[in-house]
Amino acid sequence: MDQNHALAAPMMVRAWNAWRVRGARYVVHKALRRSLSRWPGWKRKLVYADPREYWTLRGGAEYFREQEDHPARTKRAHWLAARIASYQPTSILEVGCGYGKQLACLRELLPNVPLFGVDFSPTQLAQSRVHLGDSEDISVALASGLRLPFADHSFDLVLTSAVILHNAPAAAEAIRREVVRVSRRLTAHNEDTNTSYNRYGYDTAAWYRDQGIALKECGPIDVPDDPDRAISQFCVAEPWPR
Repeated sequence: MDQNHALAAPMMVRAWNAWRVRGARYVVHKALRRSLSRWPGWKRKLVYADPREYWTLRGGAEYFREQEDHPARTKRAHWLAARIASYQPTSILEVGCGYGKQLACLRELLPNVPLFGVDFSPTQLAQSRVHLGDSEDISVALASGLRLPFADHSFDLVLTSAVILHNAPAAAEAIRREVVRVSRRLTAHNEDTNTSYNRYGYDTAAWYRDQGIALKECGPIDVPDDPDRAISQFCVAEPWPR
């Protein structure tokens, strides 16, 4: 067997397993993600146009393993948890909680604070229940940030982490306003500022300034060796001061 056949064999096995476990749509989605790297415009149109569909197909055990293999992302999650914990929130909602990485880090530092997470991806939410395991005091639910199923001022602090950046401008605006609506005191955001094939570049802090909302802090994610440090932005705003 030559080298090309040796490489093709495990690839075919992975493709078969992916089809068997996740179905044809997932296989096509994964093939497009990998084959359109040289054509970012087409990649955005064909793969990322619908964020909910993208994260439903992308989410799951494979994505979990990929993310957990990035030490810098784990360091970032712990850094964010420490900054949020410093504000002593009495309850937290994470919009776009994914598989629960940030919620797990927050629980380590805030053992007695009610934590809630919502995500619009069923596969991400299913993985969060696996990842969070026996953390019965962390509640997660299927919901979209475009219209959160909570009353005004339901949570002391509302957080997004790499969520708004995946949405087109009109949707991003709706999510920001929903975050402000359901917060009781503070909002916090970890959102990268650059534009690429899979993200829109937003200056979230500037949005708050334009709304006349005071910022408690704003700056990059201060994690050594984080390759995304230069494009990162962490900000905390106080829409509803005490």
